[in-house]
Amino acid sequence: MPTSPPPNQPHLPSPPFHTIPNLSNLRDPALLLSTIRPNTLFRSADPSRLDRTGWIALRALGITHIFDLRSAPEITKASSSSSTSTSTDGDGDGDANANADVRPAWMEMMQAAGVSRTWVPVFEEADYSPERLAQRYLKYMSEDTEGFVMAYADILAHAGGAFREILVHLSRMADSGAAQGVLVHCTAGKDRTGVFLGVLFEFLGVERERIAEEYQLTEIGLRHVRDEVVGRLMAAEGFRGYLLGMMEGEVSAEEMEKLRMQSGEEGIPLHVWERGRLAALRMVGARRESMLGALEMVDRVYGGAEAYMRKECGLGDQELEGLRRNLVVGALLSGRL
Repeated sequence: MPTSPPPNQPHLPSPPFHTIPNLSNLRDPALLLSTIRPNTLFRSADPSRLDRTGWIALRALGITHIFDLRSAPEITKASSSSSTSTSTDGDGDGDANANADVRPAWMEMMQAAGVSRTWVPVFEEADYSPERLAQRYLKYMSEDTEGFVMAYADILAHAGGAFREILVHLSRMADSGAAQGVLVHCTAGKDRTGVFLGVLFEFLGVERERIAEEYQLTEIGLRHVRDEVVGRLMAAEGFRGYLLGMMEGEVSAEEMEKLRMQSGEEGIPLHVWERGRLAALRMVGARRESMLGALEMVDRVYGGAEAYMRKECGLGDQELEGLRRNLVVGALLSGRL
């Protein structure tokens, strides 16, 4: 692993961050949350831009398995920009090209480094239509935390099956002494990843303030790519739908219909684009209040983290005990199991 970050990546506090070129927001939450077992559960942004050296460095951290929460359209876009391969599959199944004998180059390098991967999308491909994306933007871009809480409620409502696969894997890890670190990621490692870890840490007894503090570290982890992420958001088709929604009532119905028939930036006033840019900046944020609000929402809607894991993820006593045994420092000695 490199001893200093590459030019486009700043020095990040270590612990809990690890620096590998072309991988943002990589950290071991346990290095901040002292009650969680270190070197077991990692989080990051999308790792598909890693080169061979990067994958070897990731494996050297003890990471042997990756869970990818992204949807198929996200993976297709990332694969096309980071690989010359024509494959667009997620992880080898559940996609039109699943039976093809080609894989994006990053998957080949990942496997060669001894890292396996499971694709566990939170959202179906239909949830990434321009209309659905515009609705999601409206939630994330609210000026108060309630928008994020609503967006996180949407994630939890869809994520039961995806989260179950990760939780069951974590609960069944054998105490063999061999490296078996797990990396969970989405695109930025912020929202779907953050909600998953927030619920899990709440179940494991981590104080909410500490969970929110760990979540807010993403502000630092993504700071050097913030402008790039905002640019991608503002170029997305769904974002234009969000901007048009902001203009409702500002122009006549006839003018609005003409705008909807146009594409790109055409016809959208500069002041609307500026409002959109500020909203996009909020969208890539990770304020501690958002996580605290989300955990309170889990209490209201599901009756708490354990109830969510039982009802929505289908976990039973055996899996829940396994999570405590494998992830909590000194769980066996404390008599919790």
